[in-house]
Amino acid sequence: MPDRYLGRIIGKYRVARHLGSGAFSWVYEAVDLDLEIPVALKILRPEFAGEDAVASRFRKEAATAARLRHPNIVTVRDVGQTDGVPFVVMDLYPLTLGRRLALVGHLPESEVVRLGIGIAAALAVAHANQIIHRDIKPDNILLAASGDGVVADFGLAQALAGQEILGTTAQVQGTPHYFSPEQARGKALDGRSDLYSLGVTLYRAATGRLPFEGEDWYAVATQHVEVPPPGPRTVRPELTPEFEAVLLRLLAKAPSARYADAMQLIDALAALPSAPVGSDAVARYGATTVDVVRASGRPAKRVLWATVLVVAGALLAWLARPRAPRPTVSVPAITSPAPESIAAPDPAPETPPSRPTLPDNATGTPRPPVPPRRGAILPRAVRLHVTTADSAAIYVDNRLVGAGAWSGELPLTTRLVVRAVIPDAPTSCRSALHDTVITDLVAGRRFDVHLPVRGCSVVRYRVEPRDARVQFVPLDGGRPVETRADSVESYSLPWGRYLMRISAPYCIVFSDTVVVSRVPMPTTVPRKLVCS
Repeated sequence: MPDRYLGRIIGKYRVARHLGSGAFSWVYEAVDLDLEIPVALKILRPEFAGEDAVASRFRKEAATAARLRHPNIVTVRDVGQTDGVPFVVMDLYPLTLGRRLALVGHLPESEVVRLGIGIAAALAVAHANQIIHRDIKPDNILLAASGDGVVADFGLAQALAGQEILGTTAQVQGTPHYFSPEQARGKALDGRSDLYSLGVTLYRAATGRLPFEGEDWYAVATQHVEVPPPGPRTVRPELTPEFEAVLLRLLAKAPSARYADAMQLIDALAALPSAPVGSDAVARYGATTVDVVRASGRPAKRVLWATVLVVAGALLAWLARPRAPRPTVSVPAITSPAPESIAAPDPAPETPPSRPTLPDNATGTPRPPVPPRRGAILPRAVRLHVTTADSAAIYVDNRLVGAGAWSGELPLTTRLVVRAVIPDAPTSCRSALHDTVITDLVAGRRFDVHLPVRGCSVVRYRVEPRDARVQFVPLDGGRPVETRADSVESYSLPWGRYLMRISAPYCIVFSDTVVVSRVPMPTTVPRKLVCS
């Protein structure tokens, strides 16, 4: 069981809580006792410790990620072994893209484009090192506090130059919903397979749906090979045609019909109207890729020069391309709440329209913009003030705006959906999410919204006799929970104080107060009733 490591010290890391489980490993939040910082600790499950193939894959995953240095690739801090079981230590991120999509459904196009640029930059570096990921999907994309995507889990990564990290080319490995057609058919793969999987990931993030669904993996894989994907704008009409064209090109059945490489995809995403203004992903990618290619020593000199020329050409194209005026897109981080900007007001009919600063034809000096006339009609807006738990993220109309508390002005509309969620709470924790819909909005009025949310922790107990009834009565408000001792030996409860009552026929009722907090109970609570 994953709980076996909770509270233990492994190497120089104290295990704090269980974050998730994979097919071969458990992932925990731990504390580096030397640096006193939180880290992610990935441990090979003990039942696989004796299997050389699995242990080799686990170690090589760490080696693969460790030699790829890029802001959008997870950093491996340490590797080690405890009781014969290997572990890997990485930077800790509070949220995955998969978890966020499970909470909010889909993301605004501008955020999806930003994620796509960062993930493509990470893939460009991996491909320059002759490595393909083979399992790009939302659960393998971590989210930094800045909102950027960070690629993790190189467990299925494979070298392009003949040195295979796992398995053979003909093996079908990965996640079926994110397979490329050539991956589903067990064909030879190159970097364009990762681009297809990234296309599925961005499609899911932008529309809230997968392009292909089925009853089993074979049905899904068949659609990847044979069925055209539905247009993203048929699902979300608000998406721009330019972004839809990028997604459909990524999801082309033939690799030759997709983008030639990740750098070409970066350029296409950065040129979209919805791309973040001032994005430095292209420049950051260029410098990093040249360094990685030079350090790897594997590509020939002509490959290095070709990469340099491609990067230089992309940078020149990026700097030289025409810049049409477009609204600034802001992607606020969870840790830095910021009010949403209000669209510029439409001028009154009798007011000359305001214009951006333009050069004067005669002198070449800039002319200041024309200020609005006195009495011009200002945009109608409402003020919103949201409070929730300090650790909870706040979303307004599916857009992340801050954490803990947020205030701002929003354009007047018919309804607003406000949601608060604790990002790292398990999906079974219903108290970690609370949302509300505000109607009857009035211009100029302030609306105060409080969204109470609480995380959950597991309470473990062992009760005799086995047919006893176990009841948790919340002392801070809420519904009581009751179960039988022989059905479950643990229960996930929202944080708070509870009266734990245990009763059975012909036995004295036992009562005690239990405090459920962010730190899980390290041990199982034994309770034996006195019975006649």
